[in-house]
Order: sequence, then C-alpha cells, then structure tokens
Amino acid sequence: MHISYQHANPFHGRESVVVRIEGLLPDQTVCLLIDAGEGVDVDTLLEGDDEYLTAICLTHAHLDHYTTLAENLRDAAPIYTAPDTASILADVIDAGEGFSDPQTREAVLDRVTPLEGWTTIVDGLRVRPVPVGHTPAATGILLSIEDGNKHRTILTTGDFTLRRAAGYPGFEPDLPVDVDVLLLNAASSEDIETTLTATVSQLIKRALAGSTVLATTSGLTGVHLAYLLGHLAHQYDLYLPVTLVGHAGTLADQLGYDIPAVSTQTEFTDPNAVLDSGTITIAGPEVPTPGGTKSADRLFSAIEDDPGATLIQVLSGTDSPVRTASCTVHDAFLSNHPSRESIDTVVDQLMPVHVVVMHQAGPEADRYKDKFASYVWVTDDQTRHTLLDEHGWTPPPWVSAMTRKRVESSGRTTRRIGEVLPDGDTNLLFPSTDRYSEVDLTAEGLDVETLTQSVPQLTEDSQEEAPETAADTSTHMTQENEASALQQVFDRLDQLENTLQASRYPARVLDVHDGVTILRVDTELPAVDVGDTVGVVSETDTETDEN
Repeated sequence: MHISYQHANPFHGRESVVVRIEGLLPDQTVCLLIDAGEGVDVDTLLEGDDEYLTAICLTHAHLDHYTTLAENLRDAAPIYTAPDTASILADVIDAGEGFSDPQTREAVLDRVTPLEGWTTIVDGLRVRPVPVGHTPAATGILLSIEDGNKHRTILTTGDFTLRRAAGYPGFEPDLPVDVDVLLLNAASSEDIETTLTATVSQLIKRALAGSTVLATTSGLTGVHLAYLLGHLAHQYDLYLPVTLVGHAGTLADQLGYDIPAVSTQTEFTDPNAVLDSGTITIAGPEVPTPGGTKSADRLFSAIEDDPGATLIQVLSGTDSPVRTASCTVHDAFLSNHPSRESIDTVVDQLMPVHVVVMHQAGPEADRYKDKFASYVWVTDDQTRHTLLDEHGWTPPPWVSAMTRKRVESSGRTTRRIGEVLPDGDTNLLFPSTDRYSEVDLTAEGLDVETLTQSVPQLTEDSQEEAPETAADTSTHMTQENEASALQQVFDRLDQLENTLQASRYPARVLDVHDGVTILRVDTELPAVDVGDTVGVVSETDTETDEN
C-alpha cells in the first residue's frame, strides 16, 4: 500500500489537500479532496490515467473551504459532510454568492451526502466525522484504511478549537483509536477568549445603556454570538432582546436553534421593524456597505445618522471596517482558532506518526519543524509526498537522523489499531458531533467572571440556580418580571435622553469638498483622544452663525 498527500492550494489558503491511497482498488488510485478552497483545480492535480476523484470531504461551511466545490466536480464524486453542514449548505452558498448560476448550485447540492457514523467510500476505506468546535456544525474527518492485517488512520482536523461553538462540541484528542497521520490545520488565534468576552460585554453594555445596537458579522458567527447573548440573558434574568436577521436568522432556523431572548427575522421590508433601542440586531455581512442591498447594509443606513445608535463590526477576514459615522462605531477581530499552545497539546496527545501542517505559511508554519516526536511535513509546493510505502511509514527526506531515531524509538511507526476497528468497532466510543443540550458558557470561551465585573447587571445574585438547557425558554414572563423589564426600558430611555441633552459645542465649517466636511471646534472636548470618532448633530443656531 502507498499513501501520499499533495497540497491542493499551497499558494492560497493551504486548507485543501489531496490524499492518494494506492492498493485498495485494482488498477486505480483512490483520490480524496479534503475541502475545496480558493485556487483548487483537481484537473491539474490528478494526472495519471488511473487517478479518479473518489470523493470530496467538506469539513465546514466557511467560504474558504467550499468556494471551488463547483469547479472540482468530476468523476461523479460525492461530497461528504456532516448532516448539519449539509442542511445549511444551500443557504450558505446563496449568501456567499460563490457560484455562477443555479445549475451549478444544484449540481453541487445533488452530490452532497450527509456523513453519519462510519461510511464506506470504497472497500477498505471508511470515513466518519469527529467534532472540532470552531463554528456551528463543523467537523473533522477520520479515515480508516485496511492494509492487509493492519489498519491505518488519517485524521484531518479542518479548522478546529477545543472550545465549543454555539453548543457544538470542541475537538476531543482523547479518541478511542490511534491516529497515524494528522492533517493539521494550524491556523491559530491568541487570546481569543479575551476578545470574545470583550465583544459580548460591549454588545450587552451598549444595549443596556439604551442604544440601538447593530452587530454585523458572518452568518455562522452571528448564530454563535446570539447563542452566547441569549443564554447569558436567560441565566442572569436580563431583559436583552436579540434579533437574528437575514442569512443569520435562516441558519439558526435551519439548525433548529431555540435560544432564549433570541428571535429570527429572515426577511424584512422596513429596517426599523428589526431595530430598536435597548436591543441587539445581528446581520451580515461583516462590513456594511453604504447604499448596499444586503441586510447589514440596509440596517446600517437606518442608524448611521443616529448618535444614539451603535455599530459593532465583528470581523474574521481582511475587509476594512467602517470607521466613521454619526452613530458610535466599533470593530473587533474574532477568528475562532486554537492557541499555539492548544495545537501543541493536541499533537502531543494524539502522538501521530506524521503531522502535515496546513492552513499556515511562513514563520507560523516553520515553527512546527522538528517540534514533535513525529515526522512533521511543512511544505509549500504541489509535490506528492509519500507517507507510507511497501516498507512502512516514510519520513521526509530532510529530517535529521536524530528526529528519525526519536520517532522510531517511540514505537509509533510499528503500532496498529488492531483487528477490532473494521468489523467490531461498535463498542468504541467516538465523541458525538451532536449539539449539547446543556449550556456551558465557559466551555464556549467566555470569561464569565470578567463579564460579571464589567457589566454590573450580570451579578451572581441574579443568576438562576437551576442548570440551564437549550430547551429552557421562557414563553411568558411573570408580572414581576414584566414590571422589571418595563422599568429597565424607562431607565434606558432616560439615559438616552440625558445623552442627547449632554453638553454641546459649537463648531465652524472650514471646508466642504468632495463629500468631506472639515469642522473646527474652538473648545477642547473632554475625554477625547486623537483618532476617536465623535458624533455630530447638525442644527441651526442663529447666535453661532452671527459669531
């Protein structure tokens, strides 16, 4: 048997790879494409007469992992993905505008095959999903390969976290089988818990202060934020309405979420129908375009001239955020990946023979060279690299003798799973990919202690004693809670009125040119630094004009 890997887009995102397995079928090499990111062209990768695309495995529904699915449909290859990803893929494709025509879209969707438990691709090759956190419905893919009386395993993580993602379980390295080859998406984010906590805190504080809050982000991130906000409000008995609008609302409905304090509005005519003071409205895309037609564009147009409103852009890509508007404007970069320390822990715990570093380049990828007691592949080409041949596991040609000795002495190159895996694995307990019914905000990455310190309304006294589940939704408020919620609304209106009646400072118009107005304020404003964004209210003031 021969097993090899080949980067499918090394000059783009490096999240896609072709795995070749020779020896399962007579006169044919089994070829699997893991994810279809930017720049993937299977036709240029599969060159041999005996090479056919056997299957595509899709780890999750982020654009950088599915964007070239249509271009790489060939040989009637099915697209395997987790059931929940399969259920939302059509809506994700429509929102991403990634496919050129309806026929292409339907061709892709017709190939989608939900992956539940072990699924046989060809005789001797089975795959199954494993939970990996990162984003709702994401999974890794575990391959089991029969090699005579041995069994080889390949685990592709896709993007992953050890944290939960909107109730979906994070990656659990304690698997009931050995992992021989780890295709490791090594994209990392440091201090993600701090950023996530700060973003949630800011959303809550602005809403409780009476602001009309618009959070713009991608669809699945919007679902994740709504999950956190809704369950926080429920656990701490806060009146904090959250509305998921447009694509984000559709995804929440498709995935069957029932989140306390969260409603969905998949379509709207009047933006003011889904915006209100003291509420949080979540819509996409991440950065609104003035005059655009998408949900976030239209909603931002409704609040951009309102000094009492707030725009919070939750970003994961490279788009430049909106920086100035009459409303308060913020942005936060939130890319849900593990820390480098967590990645190291995962590799150390799995102890694979081979580690193939993916989804990283340059110094961030090079840091893994010779780091583990494994053969580490950090390559930036489209060469086919052999992992297993007739002699056994094959090290990279550049590894040192010391590294080879370290790996061989660990016994990993001769281990095997045993005869139980192919036919008698029903007693092996693999982690479930199902969403948890029990809510654990700390496991999601929220620093609840920091939240309670920064938001006075989140107090231990107000927290419900009973453990919360996702099904714990309030259908009717008690009279006492109604009165409390109404008083909070009045308090917020008072705060908003005080804000609008705060000190005003006259300003001179120095120049108006090409859509830009330059003002001079002759009084030094308190608590303002260079680069801050301040709101400006235009009004007629005859005394100021005369001066």
